[in-house]
Amino acid sequence: MKILALFFIFTSCGNYTETKGVLEDTFSRNLNTPIDFKTINEAIIQPHCLSCHQQYATYAGVKNEASNILNAVTSNRMPKNASPLSAAKKELLAAWVAAGAPQGGSTTTPPPANDKLEATWVSLSSKVFYPKCLVCHNPQGQAKFLDLSTRQAFFEQRNRDFGGETLLNFEHPDESYLITVITDPDEPMPPVWSNLELLKTEEIEVIIEWIEKGLP
Repeated sequence: MKILALFFIFTSCGNYTETKGVLEDTFSRNLNTPIDFKTINEAIIQPHCLSCHQQYATYAGVKNEASNILNAVTSNRMPKNASPLSAAKKELLAAWVAAGAPQGGSTTTPPPANDKLEATWVSLSSKVFYPKCLVCHNPQGQAKFLDLSTRQAFFEQRNRDFGGETLLNFEHPDESYLITVITDPDEPMPPVWSNLELLKTEEIEVIIEWIEKGLP
């Protein structure tokens, strides 16, 4: 009887773990998901960060390092020794940081203080590069040969040659290699297997404007 009881206990634990994994993978963000610390804490900080980073036990501790946390999870450097966060959770975290990392929020998603995408590193990094590029293009990522994690990285690689095209062409920004790979008709970036949303026309136009202005 003891052996039989142990068998049921172990098999039950296995079913629980499997179910928990399915629930984790099906997390999705919708218009009723508030952008506030409570949501971020429950969806991301507590299950993925707090076991190692005790400094994130308070709102102040998380807010002080919000940008660093976003950079770490979008580049898949964190969580360490665990599966990367889902695209939905990365999107939620990016939206929270872009909104100023508010402590409280409404039951519906409020627009960020400045929701318009602008041709600046601050705007593009939080709304385009971090959520759509850094999963691979970071110093430890699959595409670490092309680091897009900082403005300095963009600037230092501006003249890198990619088959006759430079990464950034300040005279003809639309001919930059960066724009070429984003708009490739056959295999645009981000790649299909990443499950990340392709860049919108408006986002591409703002990146072109950003290059034209000299990466402000």
